[in-house]
Amino acid sequence: MTGKYRKEEHGILVWYTLISAVVVIAVYALGSYPFYIHQKSSVIRNLYKELQGMELNDLNDDEQEAISEYQEEKYELLIVDQKYKILYSSRNTISDEYVRKHVISRIEQFVPEGYIDKDSYQLRHMLILRGKVLQKDQTYYVYIRKEVQSGIEFMRGTVLYLCLAVMLCLAGEVLIIKKYDNRFHDRNRQADYQLQDRQKEFVANISHELKTPLAVISSQVEMLEMMGDKVDREYYFSSIHEELDKMSTMIGELLDFTMLDNQLDSMKTGKTDVSELMEYLLMRYDAIFRKNCIRVEKEITPECCVCGNQMYLERAVNNYLMNALQHTGQGRKMRVSVTERKNKVRIEVYNEGELIEKDQMEHIWDSFYTFSRKQKSDNQAELKNVGLGLFVVRKITEKHRGRCGAENLSEGVLFWIELPVYEIQNQNIK
Repeated sequence: MTGKYRKEEHGILVWYTLISAVVVIAVYALGSYPFYIHQKSSVIRNLYKELQGMELNDLNDDEQEAISEYQEEKYELLIVDQKYKILYSSRNTISDEYVRKHVISRIEQFVPEGYIDKDSYQLRHMLILRGKVLQKDQTYYVYIRKEVQSGIEFMRGTVLYLCLAVMLCLAGEVLIIKKYDNRFHDRNRQADYQLQDRQKEFVANISHELKTPLAVISSQVEMLEMMGDKVDREYYFSSIHEELDKMSTMIGELLDFTMLDNQLDSMKTGKTDVSELMEYLLMRYDAIFRKNCIRVEKEITPECCVCGNQMYLERAVNNYLMNALQHTGQGRKMRVSVTERKNKVRIEVYNEGELIEKDQMEHIWDSFYTFSRKQKSDNQAELKNVGLGLFVVRKITEKHRGRCGAENLSEGVLFWIELPVYEIQNQNIK
């Protein structure tokens, strides 16, 4: 359960990382140029504001040095008086034609607050401010221009914006991931609580089930001690052996659970004939089937082979048969099949009996999960599964790169396993 949520959480993390990257690119692409223009416009306005506080008719050395600092940003500056005489120019040579073109021809655009021509940078990639400064009854015209075409300068000017975009997106991603992380932790915590509850229930059930054969064995041993040769010793010994077999099965399941992962990781694989394996198991349980009057129908295609470990595959199929046997009443039917289709070997074990509740179906493969089914025969008691059989089936199947499942049919339950067909060139399971 936890592994499932970890995978889901990892998937969400990847998706949000990709989405964040796309958002950063989109935000940068759409907003970087306006940000850059706004930034350069602010510098131009600051320059114009400083000029308003200077004696434009007679700029001293300090004032000219302050103006020259702006030239590092490659701002072009022109200051003329009301007679259009050049008082300051950032260029060494400025012709009267230049003044007529950029000042006199647009004199109406020179306003005290400073006018930035928006059309210029949209059409010609230029920032142009035209401002009029009034000092001591004199009028001065300030012309500031900045080209914004340089790619290097653009990138340098927007690096801060890019950093902000990245930080905002990362912050959003962190908040979202934290939200989902809390949700997943809550789910995992809930799953852990459920697992603990199932473990407690399992231990209680196992303890109860172990007490029963122990009590039977204890009472029968006492009878043998008390009565000696006066009782049917063969009957009591047979009964004791039967109870010991029950205990051995339950202890074996516990060992399966505790050692299964390590064992499966180190298992050796090879060509395994599942058809032959199923025939062997059916023959082994024939006496039990006959004793319980269970009719077994079989459809086994010869030589259905997979790449796997025979011992563990036998354990998986055996668990299916034992599960079916446990939930098949006397006189009812079981159906077993091994077939090959679409490069898959399919194993099916069907038993007539009570169906599995829908809310139980998704949990029957979990460890420590117990479930119950009532037999359809006359007033038979509820049967409770206290083992790890289906959990072991799932683990073994997954290790063999296969799938397993169960489904309710009209008169009973069908359990199935699908495994890849054996291929000579690909014998090793990794």
